[in-house]
Amino acid sequence: MKRRYPLSIHISTLFLILTAIVGAVLIGISSQHAQQLLSGSAQELSQENSRKLESIFQKSIAPILSTLDFMAYSSFIDENEPPSEQARWLSSMRLLFERQTSLVALYFGNEEGDFTIIRPLFDSLSRERVKAPETARLFINFTKVDGTNEYIFFDEDLAQVGNVKQESNHFDPRTRPWYTSAENDDVIRLTEPYVFYLFQTPGVTLARRSSDGKKVVGADFTLDSLSKELSIIGYSQNAKLALFDHQFRVLAQHNTSLSLTDDEEATQQKLNTSIFTPVANRISSSTLYETVEQDGESWSVTLTPVALSPEIHLLLADATPQDDLIASLLSMRNKQLQAAFALMLICFGAVWFISSRLARPLVNLMELTHNIARFDFKKTRYPKSMIKEVANLTKSIELMEHTLHDLLRLLRDTASNQDFGVLAKTITHQSYLVTRAETIQLYTYSPEKEVFTNIADHAIIPFKIDLNTLVNATPWLLAELNKGETVHLTRNDNILRKHLDYLYNSDIYFFPLLNRQKQLVGLLNLGYERAITSEQSDKHAFLRELLSFAEIAKDNIDKIQQQKDMLNAFVTLIASAIDTKSPYTGGHCQRVPVLTKILAEAVDKDTHYYRNFSMTKPQWEELNLAAWLHDCGKVTTPEYVVDKATKLETIYDRIHEVRMRFEVLKTQAESDYWQGIVEGGDKGQLKAALEQTQQALDDDFAFIAKCNIGGEYMSDEDVSRLESIAQKQWKRTIDDQLGISWIESHRAGEKQALPVMENIIADKQVHQVKWEANNKPQDTWQEPFVLQPGEHQYNRGELYNLSIRGGTLNNEERFMINDHIVQTITMLQRLPYPEHLKNVPDIAGGHHERMDGKGYPRGLAEEELSVQARIMAIADVFEALTSNDRPYKQAKTIEESISIMTKMATSGHIDPKLYLLFLEQDVYQKYADMFLEKFQHSDIDKEQHIKTVKAYMKQQF
Repeated sequence: MKRRYPLSIHISTLFLILTAIVGAVLIGISSQHAQQLLSGSAQELSQENSRKLESIFQKSIAPILSTLDFMAYSSFIDENEPPSEQARWLSSMRLLFERQTSLVALYFGNEEGDFTIIRPLFDSLSRERVKAPETARLFINFTKVDGTNEYIFFDEDLAQVGNVKQESNHFDPRTRPWYTSAENDDVIRLTEPYVFYLFQTPGVTLARRSSDGKKVVGADFTLDSLSKELSIIGYSQNAKLALFDHQFRVLAQHNTSLSLTDDEEATQQKLNTSIFTPVANRISSSTLYETVEQDGESWSVTLTPVALSPEIHLLLADATPQDDLIASLLSMRNKQLQAAFALMLICFGAVWFISSRLARPLVNLMELTHNIARFDFKKTRYPKSMIKEVANLTKSIELMEHTLHDLLRLLRDTASNQDFGVLAKTITHQSYLVTRAETIQLYTYSPEKEVFTNIADHAIIPFKIDLNTLVNATPWLLAELNKGETVHLTRNDNILRKHLDYLYNSDIYFFPLLNRQKQLVGLLNLGYERAITSEQSDKHAFLRELLSFAEIAKDNIDKIQQQKDMLNAFVTLIASAIDTKSPYTGGHCQRVPVLTKILAEAVDKDTHYYRNFSMTKPQWEELNLAAWLHDCGKVTTPEYVVDKATKLETIYDRIHEVRMRFEVLKTQAESDYWQGIVEGGDKGQLKAALEQTQQALDDDFAFIAKCNIGGEYMSDEDVSRLESIAQKQWKRTIDDQLGISWIESHRAGEKQALPVMENIIADKQVHQVKWEANNKPQDTWQEPFVLQPGEHQYNRGELYNLSIRGGTLNNEERFMINDHIVQTITMLQRLPYPEHLKNVPDIAGGHHERMDGKGYPRGLAEEELSVQARIMAIADVFEALTSNDRPYKQAKTIEESISIMTKMATSGHIDPKLYLLFLEQDVYQKYADMFLEKFQHSDIDKEQHIKTVKAYMKQQF
């Protein structure tokens, strides 16, 4: 049997072998190129030293350049400069000399040959050279071409301590290189290095023309700073460095036999025998490199130009032992070898560890695939691997398990989900995981409107073609989709040519969705940026199966929605029928849901009074259904009671009967008048009596008619007058039970002998309708209610109704009106609700309850009522107050309605917190803009009403 080893051993062994080979090759190459690197290192070192010297020089002369520029434009170089100004200049120059020790003189000369020079005298040697007093620290030398030569010496405080005048001058500045090189272009020029006469040290002179072009200012700068730097920049302590001018005169040296005081011949002799012989007397704009053997030791010798200015260049000669140059390289090589071996050991361990980690996903993958074998599909995140093949295998198995998991979840969602929009997002997401298409869109299709609607979009690349336009322009496309065929389009197809400017897909697939009746109900648009691969194409079959579940879900959800729509339409139909039943309350059942929704939205968004209250989508559905059905019990309320506009109105207004009786009495009075005349009575007296009687009857009937309207509250005096008028009698000569129903005949009792005198308005036995046996409201109620019915079901007594103190309804009719809410609860409780609608009866049946528990039908207090029921109570009140279709009242303005409701909010009738939101969020105004007449709109002092309600709430708590 062939022996097998773990993947980690294979990888580690291969790494060790390859690393050893690579290391050996690199070490060989490194040794071979060491000498090549040596030359480059020496040249780079010399160039770096050159740059250092240039930087030091530039840094040193920068203040001098500024001083020269300032002097060129100052009045100090003029002869008419005041003494005070000269003192300030001398003070500034002394400070410059102190800070720049390489600056040894500042001077200026003019076209007449006059020359002025300022020098520091900070050491005794400098003072001895010019024979200055011991206290002198600065001197000025004035010379002229006529021989004048004057010395002025200054002490520490710039006080004059000496003055020497001579006639021995032979110096003419106009002949000096620094003077002749200065041109009238504001440029500071640099002279070739030369040995300063006074200090016997090499240096350079910087000079420029004055602003008027008639003078030249200059400064002497020694190269001592460069000489000092040579001792610092040497690569090693054995390095030898020398700085030459172009005549190879020594300007500075370090660790050599050369001397700055040697003459030109001596210098050349030393150069011919020195380490610098190969580069001596050679001029080049680039670095020269030579190898020299001396005393059995190899030296790298370079000659590099040092640019003091664009015109002035020095030459830096650098000789360094090669052992010193490559010492670090050799040390580095040894360290690299040590580090390489150490790293090999470490890397071998790391490779062993990493290879074990790389192999671990395969082991874990094998373990996780057992879940699939057991049909235990989980959305597990599989371990990632850096190996492409392992990663692809892991990804495929992970996608398979996740897809199966999502497929099962999709089945569950199909059975439970009632919102296809939510399910559509899951479908598009799963389609992306399966196909990795850049454009995925799900459309629903309406066969009635023949329109596609986009309900889910999972597009990385947008699809900007209007699908309806594309389908309408291509009849065969819709025909194929109706057959259930998948349609494949490419950019080269004719139907897409006019859309190429905004088409970013190379391939487009349209997958149709059909319902159980094989009707087109939707479409999945799949778009690829590049040509589809075979792997993606293979997954279309699985996608087709996935979409079959979407078809089932769409069909189920559509049917559920159709049932919902039918229920909502039926509810709306009932509400409309109730409104239509009474022309005087038309629209009430349709307006209250609107106002309820506006107020509920304000409460749902509120974070002050109801911060913990929020409504879910099922609760909104529940509230909407309750609002539409809140008055469904009115179908049991007699229409004439709901529409009762006058006190005597039943099916018709019985005021007409009373008026006819008065007409009879007036006719009887007229008959009595003629009877009196026939009997010989006084015509004048009889006429007066007739007119008085008829006028009294007219006044009494007018009073009765006024009482019938019910617009004003009846006082005790009005009731007494009404009772007095009722005592008037008229003669009935016809049987009042002829032509009536047996039920009314039964209520009328025994017949009276005719003719009979009857009160003009009366409460007869026939007017009183008692409750039928075992059919009283209490006998049918499923729970106790606070409403108490009277002894009679109806009491149509004329005097009884006309004596109603306020409004048009008597006690029996008011109970019947109020009973509609009991009937609403009873009717709604009989319906089989799903769980999320079970509170519909309580919400709809609570809109007449009060916060203080004095409402009806249950007498519930605030804490026993849901927020939704309290919201509907406010909506019902405001709609009733502002309604302009009530026969028994005029429509109230917003101001009148709000005033009434503020009293209700501060008297325990409606919820004060909800009423505050009603005011603060302008709910009343939003409703008014939708439904109220123009004359009802009025300004209100909203802040005052809010203040009143808040004061009431503060007292309560």
